[in-house]
Amino acid sequence: MAKKALSLLLFGLLLLPLLAQEIIFERYESGIEIWIILPYELVHFGSGDASADYQISTQIKDSRGKQVAVNEQILQIPNRTWLQGTAIPIQQSHDLPTGSYSLNVALRNRKLGDKQNYERSFNVGSQATEIGQAYLIATREGFRYIPATMAMQELQSLLLRISFAVDAQSLRLSIDGKRHDFELLHSPFELDLKEFAPQDSISELSLDITELNIRYQLEPLLYRPWFSFGTRYSLKDQLDQLRYVASQNEWQVLRKVPKSKYHNAIESFWQANDPSPGTIRNENRDLFNQRVLAADERFSIHKRMQGWKSDRGRIYIKFGEPDQITTDAFPIGRAPSISWHYFRLNRIFVFTDERGFGQYNLWNKDDEYNDL
Repeated sequence: MAKKALSLLLFGLLLLPLLAQEIIFERYESGIEIWIILPYELVHFGSGDASADYQISTQIKDSRGKQVAVNEQILQIPNRTWLQGTAIPIQQSHDLPTGSYSLNVALRNRKLGDKQNYERSFNVGSQATEIGQAYLIATREGFRYIPATMAMQELQSLLLRISFAVDAQSLRLSIDGKRHDFELLHSPFELDLKEFAPQDSISELSLDITELNIRYQLEPLLYRPWFSFGTRYSLKDQLDQLRYVASQNEWQVLRKVPKSKYHNAIESFWQANDPSPGTIRNENRDLFNQRVLAADERFSIHKRMQGWKSDRGRIYIKFGEPDQITTDAFPIGRAPSISWHYFRLNRIFVFTDERGFGQYNLWNKDDEYNDL
């Protein structure tokens, strides 16, 4: 039986963010399904509050700027430690004709008043999504969320949900080596995994959908820390970050992209730099996003400079974790310094704190670009 890996191309002509992003678009006969993946870490609670009330407003405009759809809902989010490191799924459906659109998502904390706004562009083509994303949605204390693991403790349910437009005959599910086969009667297909995995957790889960002689292999969606990447960094920031890893020719193209095309340009860059095209995951993008987030955590200087913009942040994003770090914190007659040794690359980068404020600047800048 022929195998066909699920890829972004299977989502028809929709312009989709990769899984590192937090908004997913899928097209079906019933309309456009929009999944907004809201990282729990973005939710703010008042002191001592057991929950937070958020007003979530979405607005869709066509290419002429005309509003074609609007939706508002109130979401009560509990303050729980077990929700840390997870995400909240917000699903909507809209009937939209083919064309180009922009989606604006506004989040407002009804008590604290803080606001967050995100905007994404997407295209609706005539072709439907063949097989959509396989979502895992956990429910605990009546609250639905996307977990980071497939642990079952204290869950009311762990729902597997898949929408599709193909004429699918069956779904094969393998849970820790035990196979289960199902006949697909309609879309979306939903299944509570707790009924088939009564143990504390699932170590290994694989599934595929069969259409005639084609088998679509699917990867369930679990939350990852870099899902919040698109909410933490503006499209301008994301474009500027690519300068660290883009070739000279790629950057000459990217730097001339108009603001309205930033999102398209970023997606095109990562599609062109995908080491495993035709699969859901882009390993290069995942690694890059992790390094940017780690650079911010390690090298930010209060409110003066974000870590990814610093010299240490840039080197970390480009070359990763050093093999060895040596410090000279209290030298006599010269500035404190930190040296990063990359033995595998035969490179040493020396950072000095000339002003004594903790902002270490790269001393040997020429070595950054040697032999690149």
